[in-house]
This record gives sequence, structure tokens and C-alpha cells, in this order.
Amino acid sequence: MDKNNFKESWCSDIGISEASLDRLIRKAPNSYKTYTIPKKSGGVRVIAQPAKEIKYLQNWLKDNTFSHLPVHECATAYKSGANIKTNAAAHSNNRYIAKFDFKNFFTSIKESDIKAHLSIYFEKVLSEEDVADIARLSCIKQKANLPLCLSIGAPTSPILSNSLLYNFDCTVSDWCNKKKIIYTRYADDLTFSTSIKGLTGTIEKSLRDIVTNLNYPTLRFNNKKTIQVSKKHQRRITGIVIDNQNNLSLGRNRKREISALIHKYTIRELEQKRVLYLQGLLGFAKDIEPIFIVRMNRKYGSDVISKILSIRKDT
Repeated sequence: MDKNNFKESWCSDIGISEASLDRLIRKAPNSYKTYTIPKKSGGVRVIAQPAKEIKYLQNWLKDNTFSHLPVHECATAYKSGANIKTNAAAHSNNRYIAKFDFKNFFTSIKESDIKAHLSIYFEKVLSEEDVADIARLSCIKQKANLPLCLSIGAPTSPILSNSLLYNFDCTVSDWCNKKKIIYTRYADDLTFSTSIKGLTGTIEKSLRDIVTNLNYPTLRFNNKKTIQVSKKHQRRITGIVIDNQNNLSLGRNRKREISALIHKYTIRELEQKRVLYLQGLLGFAKDIEPIFIVRMNRKYGSDVISKILSIRKDT
């Protein structure tokens, strides 16, 4: 990227004039379609997807600009080679776990936060005008009296949220390393683990102090999701259970659910939407606990499991 001709290069790559690009940037925050999906914990999650042309511009930024932003190694979501399995595995050998969750994570990251971040890490390659344009293009206008913010549904929100927490992750990781605590962050889910008894009880105060002293963004904790557990209780991290032998597991309830769904499929009582859901669960199980798939093959027949896994979404 070149500070003197960033927008010129941008327009050349996507094949539009600067006037057209400026027009799209101006209308971008108001060019979203919103809908809701139910949360497992109750209530609904609001998804806001940008219009086709805005999404195209955001994808260009994601691939050509935001990919150069720093992301800490402790972040296990939204990047190649990291997922919920690697997130949980990092803590599998520790006895004590503490978990924290940010409230309204994406929408708590404002346009001003993005500007501040880009100005620091792209100081030599982006002008002040470029920074303002990119930040605006990356945000949604939720309500007239609220500032622009990230949305759940835009392709740029994951990578931006990961990078905007880079300084937070650095500070937390440094503190944890000194205390011999393992720290990972999967989006807004923060997990800490140690084998030193009583140490997890010291994490919350330090964590809140770090958040308070951040220059950006302004983060708030979801106190209902602050949890501390030991090996005496079920250790569950981002949906994966760590058993008493420190192995990753689906957990008893999920195994029962999968088995029951397979049974319904074999007697033709499972509707197509649920078949696709079962297919996803089996794929997840194959990755997390392969031995369970072996058991299901023995119980229902390998041909049945193979057939479920091979079903296409458009059938």
C-alpha cells in the first residue's frame, strides 16, 4: 500500500471510479439487512449483513488491507489454523479454569476505535482521509443517536475485532505468562487455566483493570458468563468438554442427542433441516472425538453414517 495513491489503487483493483467509491462509502453504514436467529441460551442474536456491493468492498479490504494488521497468537477464532478445538486443547492439561465473556462484543467496537487502530498500524501507508473512509465502510448505523459500530454479519468484523484487541491480548498474555496461566481468546470468550490452586481467583480483578486502562475499544463483561471450575466439575470450553483424563470430548448430552437423531433418521422420522443439523454434529464429532463415530458406525452401520455425511444441502 502507498499513502499517496491508496484510493487510486483500490479503485483500479475493483474497477470503479473514485466518485463511485465515495458514493458507496457514504451510504455504507445504512446499507444493511438485519434479521435474528435464536440463541441457545435464550433470546435472539441480531445479524446485519451488508448489501452486495458493500460486502464486495469489505471483502477487498479484508484481503488486501486488514490482513496486514496484527493479531495475537492467543486469538483462536477467525484465523487460519485456529478453531474451537485448538482453543480447548490449550487448556486440557490444567486443573482449574476461569472463563469470561464480553457483552455485545462486535457492536462495542466503534468507528472511532477503528480509526485509532488504523492510524497507528497504517500510519505510513494511509492518509487521514483513507482511514476515515475505511472505518466508515466497515461499520453499520444501528440507531440515529448511536455511533457507527461493527456488525455481526459483515465479513470485515471478525478480523477487525481480532486486531483491535491486539493490545489487550498482549497485556493479558504478559500478565498470564508471569503467573504461569494459560490464556486464549475465542472471539469474545476468554479462557484462563492453571494447575495452581487458588490462582484463578486472582484473574478477574487484573482483567478488569486491564480493560479499564485500554485506550480502545471500550469493553464490558457479561457478568452472567463469568465462570470458575475445577477438575471436580465438568470443564467445558467453547462447547467442548475436557474429561478427567484431559481428553477432548463431545460430552454426554451431545452424544445422546446425536445418537437419538441418528435413530430418528434410520426410521425416517427426521425432517430434512434436522438431517443437515445432524450432519454438522457428526462432522464436529469426527473432529473432536473420532472414537464416538466408530461407536455410531458399530451401532447403526457404517453405511448409515456415511450416507448422512454425504447428503448435500441442496437435496
